[in-house]
Amino acid sequence: MELKTYKTIERWSPELDGVFTLPDLKAALDISSEPTLYRTLAKMVENGTLLKIKRGIYATPTASLQAISNRIDPTAYISTGTVLAEKTIIGSIPVYRVQAVKVGRPRTYSCKLGTIEHLSVNSKLYFGFNTLSGLRVADAEKAFLDVCYFSYCGKSFSFDPVSDVNFAKLDLSKIETYLEAYGSRFVTFFNRYWRQQ
Repeated sequence: MELKTYKTIERWSPELDGVFTLPDLKAALDISSEPTLYRTLAKMVENGTLLKIKRGIYATPTASLQAISNRIDPTAYISTGTVLAEKTIIGSIPVYRVQAVKVGRPRTYSCKLGTIEHLSVNSKLYFGFNTLSGLRVADAEKAFLDVCYFSYCGKSFSFDPVSDVNFAKLDLSKIETYLEAYGSRFVTFFNRYWRQQ
């Protein structure tokens, strides 16, 4: 049974980016009884075939934190240092951490693979991202502004948003356009630290 369930997970994993909801697992493992499903999942977690991320979401040990973030909340777009580091606008950031932005309550999820942090903005600041293979990802300018905005709100980052950012790789005219959506207090704060860059 264990080999069969392992092979089933392995077969379905690429299609689901290694992240499974309970309905996914119920269908993939062809188990109709909930107690049997939970017993099977407990064994799979115990032997390391699956990791429990949160209630109702499981992942393979090779799943990416970005894919897990997307399954937890598909409306959350990957942003801040995660995007800036991928685009070499800042140096490296902690590998085992992903930050995404959404409308609604902020949440943090920790598992053996690392930490996923969902930061919160109001709906008028929910823009500046593209959808790539089903994953929402901020463009560099919005990721930078998200860092500035959350710094303004008192959040600290593993890099210095003033001195560690390569501004030559950012489209400053796009930043100016995006700034029109923000309140005057934040714009004043932004001008104080970043306008001279």
